Amino acid sequence: MKLFCRRIRILGQMFDLDYAIGYAARYAAQHSGHSQWAFYNKYRIQERASLLQKWMPDALPEEERQAALLAACFLHAGLVVSTREGQQASIAALNAFAQDSNGLEAGLLAAAGSLLVGWPYSKNDRAPLLARYLHDAHWAFLGRKRLSRYRELWRLDEERLAGRSFSDLEWEQTLHKQLANTFFLTDEAREAYGARKEKHLAEQRKEIIKARKNTVREETGKDYGRGVDTVYRITLRNHINLSSIADGKANMIISINTLVLSILITAGSASISFSGGVSWRENWGFILPVVLLMLTAIAAITFAVLSAAPKVSGQEFSEEDIERHRVGLLYFGNFLKLPSAEFTSYMRSLKKDEAILYDDLSRDLYSLGQVLMRKYKLLTIAYRVFLIGLVISFAAFLWGLLFS
Repeated sequence: MKLFCRRIRILGQMFDLDYAIGYAARYAAQHSGHSQWAFYNKYRIQERASLLQKWMPDALPEEERQAALLAACFLHAGLVVSTREGQQASIAALNAFAQDSNGLEAGLLAAAGSLLVGWPYSKNDRAPLLARYLHDAHWAFLGRKRLSRYRELWRLDEERLAGRSFSDLEWEQTLHKQLANTFFLTDEAREAYGARKEKHLAEQRKEIIKARKNTVREETGKDYGRGVDTVYRITLRNHINLSSIADGKANMIISINTLVLSILITAGSASISFSGGVSWRENWGFILPVVLLMLTAIAAITFAVLSAAPKVSGQEFSEEDIERHRVGLLYFGNFLKLPSAEFTSYMRSLKKDEAILYDDLSRDLYSLGQVLMRKYKLLTIAYRVFLIGLVISFAAFLWGLLFS
């Protein structure tokens, strides 16, 4: 970029613009803790000063022109040295330059300092003319053709200043906000960059939508193709299959023990009828195993029935829980508590946000897991009761056979 720099005489003193630009860049590097800046570097100061020289009317007094150029140089320090106290950092850099240059005119320093103290400027027609030119020269890059080149360099430096990385969506929203809230305050800047800035603003809305979609894809795993959908589908299918297996095992326990219980009751009743009564004292060795086996069958049947019995469970929730998506309504035990219209509206909202949709699928999967855990826990107890009771009954039968 061609820079219209020159040595300017101020009331008998020399003000070297090139030296001031270099001094401001070195000062910022030394006092910010970072020697290299991608965006806030010497070339940005040169660009700002070049635009000021190009736009400021020749009719302006030379002292005012020079004050604006000096402010353009040391505005830089306030951007990188201290983001919270940018004005003071800029003034400190300006004063350090004045001392290093064996002093500058007090009027020039005061004029440049007043421009720095008033920074940043907004859409305010009451701002001084020089302040408006300084504002537009700084933000002119928002209306340049190659904004994409500036935005990535700018992002690197803003992340360094913030001490953290920005997500793509966060940065696109930040850039959109800056484009929307930045207005050029001079006719020269509006004519040169106004139309293109508005074009960038319109394009930035599309970038936000794109970044939001990419963020959702990353959060939901869509970047891995249909892998996440397949994981959910297979996991849900496995849960359903395991539930069916549990019900089948429970039915087997119920069938076997019901048959055993029926045979024992029938045989016992027939024995009592034919013999005209049973002497417990004389036949305890045979009665005890039968009673133990009957109790075992009843206990096993009870736990198996509890395992296979349908149970509609759900959690208590409020309207706020639904609005903030803290409850999963894909589980029927929850959505049956809602009116049909409200549930339909909720399902419609899931179509608009894939992240919430996958969160609800996860909650539904978790609910199925809890039901499955209860089934298998009761089923395990039923099988253990059946096995232990069978062993004890057989042991009692052998004992009665040997010692009765």
